[in-house]
Amino acid sequence: MKNDSANPAEVLETGADGGKKEMETLTKSPPPAGNRMKEFTRQSSPAAGDGSTDEQTGDATAKADLSTRIRKTAASRLINMPPRNARSHELNTLIGGTIQLELKKPHMVKSMAFLSNKGGVGKTHIASNMAFYMYRLKKKALLIDLDLGTADVTNKLGFYCESTIYDMLTGKRRHDQIIYTTPYGFHLIGGESGNLRLANLIAPQKKRILRLLREIGHDYDFVIYDLSAGISSTTLDFALAQDYQIIVTTPQDIVAGYSCIKAAYYRFQEVETKMAERDPSYKPRTNFRPFIVLNQVPTFATGKELFEKIIAVTKHNIVSEKGFTLDINLLGVIASDPSRVRESELHHFLYSGKHGATHTGQCFHFLAHNLIQYRDPNSMEFTTKLKRFANLFMKTVEETKYAQ
Repeated sequence: MKNDSANPAEVLETGADGGKKEMETLTKSPPPAGNRMKEFTRQSSPAAGDGSTDEQTGDATAKADLSTRIRKTAASRLINMPPRNARSHELNTLIGGTIQLELKKPHMVKSMAFLSNKGGVGKTHIASNMAFYMYRLKKKALLIDLDLGTADVTNKLGFYCESTIYDMLTGKRRHDQIIYTTPYGFHLIGGESGNLRLANLIAPQKKRILRLLREIGHDYDFVIYDLSAGISSTTLDFALAQDYQIIVTTPQDIVAGYSCIKAAYYRFQEVETKMAERDPSYKPRTNFRPFIVLNQVPTFATGKELFEKIIAVTKHNIVSEKGFTLDINLLGVIASDPSRVRESELHHFLYSGKHGATHTGQCFHFLAHNLIQYRDPNSMEFTTKLKRFANLFMKTVEETKYAQ
């Protein structure tokens, strides 16, 4: 049976037989629709001073009919398009390019930066497992080790990258030559350790790195940056350039987590204020919404209590400049599992690749699911959904095996 509702893109590829007459018709430039509309208006408009309501109504109806005929004519020309190889280069450029633009869906890339005020809180561990679960959730994820000078992702995964981000910056490798597919499905750009130049970047170099990495990220759904520990201006600037800023802390390092929030917020206000002063047309962002991940938490109740303490301390101690607001959100908690985490680090494999059915593995799954589901950070209200985190800790291992 002939399908009357053929896809225009498929028709454009296959075309129709005997394209000579159609080619001649299509290559003849018809008069612009706007000119034909003007001619029709002059012919059908009532005489001056007539003022007849019926004639005005008929004129409006005729204009609508003309518009409908124009659209139908354009559609019929598209359906009767000759084969691609039978069309002129100019026609391919004009019509083929237009159709591609109309059919192509916008691709939204979301980027996130993991940062912490000190090392050893599990920042790299969480970023790697998040990338793994985003891949498992059918998203194309890229993990970038931007821990400048002390990169460690490849070591933790037991995966060697022959070329690193430094090779791209120096021009030794193209960007597609430094992207590696890990054994866990997600893609990785490795960093470099002990490089003094990477550890001390100036402003133009920061901008160049961000521009290159953004160009690479266009092919992905999510780009994950594992940044250096600490609150240097370089680390904070890289974090603020992303869609999500995710601050990792633990019950033992809660003060360091608070300090990271404070430094990031003050830097956010400083950057937005300066940009508005330099460019009057720039509309500064005024609401800073970092996400908190509490790692190595023994119970959910402990995680909830710690998060409430962070909210209380920041509310009374962090000063906002005029027009700026700080809105901290709890992205999730990671259950403590010291023996298995130690095993994964000792033998250099990804925790969730082997222990994904545990409570800790499901915590990683939950974090990835949240960032995929809530695309707009302004719509994320994790502080009102704490019961969902509590339920996670009540599930048994058998109930959570679906993630495997």
